[in-house]
Amino acid sequence: MAYNHAWQAVFKPGASDDFFAADHPVGFQANADGYTPVNAWWLSELCRLIYRKDASEGIDTLGHASRNDFLKRVGLIERRFFSGPTTQGALIESVEAGDGAFAALVFRGTTGRLSNWLSNLDMVACEWPAGGNVHRGFRNIFMELWGTIATALEVIEKPLYYTGHSLGGALATLAASLRPPCAVYTFGAPRIGNAEFAQTLAGIPVFNVFNPKDIVPELPPGSRRTRFTHAGTIVRNAEINSTCRGFSQAPSFLANHAPLNYTAQLPVATDN
Repeated sequence: MAYNHAWQAVFKPGASDDFFAADHPVGFQANADGYTPVNAWWLSELCRLIYRKDASEGIDTLGHASRNDFLKRVGLIERRFFSGPTTQGALIESVEAGDGAFAALVFRGTTGRLSNWLSNLDMVACEWPAGGNVHRGFRNIFMELWGTIATALEVIEKPLYYTGHSLGGALATLAASLRPPCAVYTFGAPRIGNAEFAQTLAGIPVFNVFNPKDIVPELPPGSRRTRFTHAGTIVRNAEINSTCRGFSQAPSFLANHAPLNYTAQLPVATDN
């Protein structure tokens, strides 16, 4: 997959039609010990796909492929879709059982809704049930759906992973603090809470994948009052040299945050 400076890649990632486009992808490594580029590739594609709207959100256009249409091609299925006033997510799992079978809770990042952007700006530190302080806007968004999601997770028997891009990564990390998964993979996620909150995730593999020049992982800005930090391990992608063409394309500090460009800067998970 090629790096892309298109504005659509930044602001309309769900409009793509090239999800899981790699030929013969290597199977997900459900029992991996530690960070693996293969699992990062799979989960980054799920993070791209969750932005796509379909009949579950009232988009039922002739010829408009659904999320499940793309998932079916790689042996996955969306079992549940969760939708609240300001956040959405899905529970996705392998259709077949076996060593590579897994389930993933995928959170959508910030969309064009004004309420989402206002929540992102609500950076007041507030108490978190598991310990420490977190970003109040992220906590409020997360709590809209957590009760419903937590109930759905009770019946999952496959190895369970959490993932999300941007805001979605923040929500995935909050979820892990309350109900530990096998691992968390975030892509371009912002800072969420203080060091005490990070300690609530000390025994959970949390991998924060960052692209060079992506500004979102540097937000909210560090301050003595909030002392927000990233929980877990930071994994930095190698930089791709690509220049934009004036105002017709997104500059690198925005393009590098696009979900597509997270997948593009990961090693391609193919067995070719």
